[in-house]
Amino acid sequence: MSELSMLIYPWDLQADGVENAVETVAELGVTRLEIATAYHSAEVIAPRRTERVFVRAEANTAHLPLPDDTFSDLRIPASSIASNDPELYPRLKAAADAAGIALDGWGIAFHNTRLAVERPDAAILSCFGDRFTHGLCAANPASRRYARELFGALGATGLFERLLAESVSYLLQSHGHPHELWGARLDVLTRYLLSLCFCEHCLAEAGSRGIDGERLRATVAAELHRTWNAAAPGGRLADAGSELASLLLNWPDLAAYTRMRLDVVTSLVAELTADARAQGVEFTLSAAVWGRPAPMNWLEGVDVTASLAAVDGFVLESYFPTAGEVAAELDHTLALAAPLPTSAPLTVALTLWPAHHASRGDFLGKVETVLAAGVDRIALYNYGTATAESLSWTRDAANLLGGRA
Repeated sequence: MSELSMLIYPWDLQADGVENAVETVAELGVTRLEIATAYHSAEVIAPRRTERVFVRAEANTAHLPLPDDTFSDLRIPASSIASNDPELYPRLKAAADAAGIALDGWGIAFHNTRLAVERPDAAILSCFGDRFTHGLCAANPASRRYARELFGALGATGLFERLLAESVSYLLQSHGHPHELWGARLDVLTRYLLSLCFCEHCLAEAGSRGIDGERLRATVAAELHRTWNAAAPGGRLADAGSELASLLLNWPDLAAYTRMRLDVVTSLVAELTADARAQGVEFTLSAAVWGRPAPMNWLEGVDVTASLAAVDGFVLESYFPTAGEVAAELDHTLALAAPLPTSAPLTVALTLWPAHHASRGDFLGKVETVLAAGVDRIALYNYGTATAESLSWTRDAANLLGGRA
């Protein structure tokens, strides 16, 4: 059965009113809402409003009340939304039920600056011995326990039919903090090498597989230092991926370490899926955050094929300006799924941003591209940031989906 989902933030429900927001999306043909529950950071422009147009989200917090004993080690605080408006999510559930709209909980796993700063022992450790502040290490037992406790608590609320998990991965460096500065080349190759985690837990996992992780760490650090400081009087082109592919073929330990990262993430995905199913909730996994498009998900340790075999749904964030890019990502994902006896349903997420679609026709061309590939689940990002014009495109997408149901 076809689905049209809308991603939505809790601060938009507060600004517009729960019932009004649900009525709006229902009239547009939305069949499913995905509400942010535990989010990272955002400064948001809401163009359809005339007040509360700028919103600064409370970073790295839980926006619905969770039990005091949810977390055993790493923990996030409640936001003011959770503290001052604890019935917001139950009200949304009631309104969605009344409108015949399914409700899912959308949570962020390892993209958490608060935890990475407060608990650097759980953060990604670079080849140079620097702890990054944008994300947690997927191999760290405390990080993994935190993810399971977070999504376990979300599932236990009884509010959600599905959980949508984002950033269950090794996040790439260059996160987008204000005033991030670098002058050295940060392309596909150097960004990946810089993003590799060499913490004690990753090194222990590597050692269990016969990989000399310390030697690889030293090799990666030496190569980054060399290439960043090499003279190139005529300039030096950035790597689009071919140089990294060559290193993976010629540095066996790098290839094995990359495979290890994929297995580390996949094992956690399997645990999260089993936890959710035990609660009677479906578990849907988001594709990599910055390792995009889908053929590059492995940069963050996301094994698309293994994930499709493990989860109840997989979401591609196809936030691209052309239908050709959407088609390429989707076609490659279908190739990765082809060998599987059974594969989780795919959802393709598109923005409702004019910056990505020059016109209604461009947007609908992407919807038609998705449908032509045999995928009938589309998610739209998102309710609050859409303009009046681009939000109206939702009805056109619903009509196309309805025609293919």
